[in-house]
Amino acid sequence: MSDQAERLREMAWTLGVDAAPPAPKRRQGRCKSIAVTSGKGGVGKTTLSLVLGASLARLDKRVLLMDVDLGLANIQILLGIAPKFNIAHVVTGVCAIGDIVVEVAPNMFLAPGASGFEQLSNIDMGRFERLRADFTGLEENYDFLIMDTGAGIGNTVTGFARHADLVLLVMTPDPSSMADAYAMVKVLYEKGNTNVAVVVNMASNEGEGREAFEMLRTMVEKFLKKPIRLYAILVSEREVLRLGRKQLHLAGGEGVNFHRTVSALARRLGGHQSPSAARGGFFSKFFGGAS
Repeated sequence: MSDQAERLREMAWTLGVDAAPPAPKRRQGRCKSIAVTSGKGGVGKTTLSLVLGASLARLDKRVLLMDVDLGLANIQILLGIAPKFNIAHVVTGVCAIGDIVVEVAPNMFLAPGASGFEQLSNIDMGRFERLRADFTGLEENYDFLIMDTGAGIGNTVTGFARHADLVLLVMTPDPSSMADAYAMVKVLYEKGNTNVAVVVNMASNEGEGREAFEMLRTMVEKFLKKPIRLYAILVSEREVLRLGRKQLHLAGGEGVNFHRTVSALARRLGGHQSPSAARGGFFSKFFGGAS
């Protein structure tokens, strides 16, 4: 772990990884939930989730970043921290939800992930209802809930994505990624969430990214008879890999096109209005579906 990363932690993680943040002020309006997902793994979901969260936080939005990639939860690795507790500890009753949330930058908080949500079907109803209340109450403290999901169209991944106000579907120009992205769109549309926007990552240039999206859009409109939107094209850059290896995405990135593009996306999402607002927050929907 580099000295530079150590200095970053001293500056940004003011409370330490084992200390829960103080009770935040209640925010105005409902927390907006965004699921960052993909049909295929290795397309850059976690990096996008982290940089998007940081960009929204710099816009004075209070952000809860939740790692719900239950197989490979790794946002804490990109941050270079080792939290003591995670979601699994909450679900099993070891600690409360407030005990796992750590402040990683001003206005930006992390709920470390694990396979805890998979255990919901095995707990008693009393415990289930307490969890519903705890998670729903937690959500009220934030403007945005950003969930870094796993990849693929399994029930665990789509269970999170289908209840989100907005799904950011990450794909690359690779044909297999495109095919898997189409499969994800199909499943989400069938499950009732059509508020899906595409982010093309790892494109060699803007034109390649747009061409990849147009191929996906053509398939969606032809076979699913519904529209699909493009929100961003992210061009491959060596500096993005370097920042990830050095655990510096929160401290660097000022001159990186990836960060500038995601910052522009954050400004767009800063005023995001959900068509599902009347149905309540994410966790009330998620636990309602889980029960």
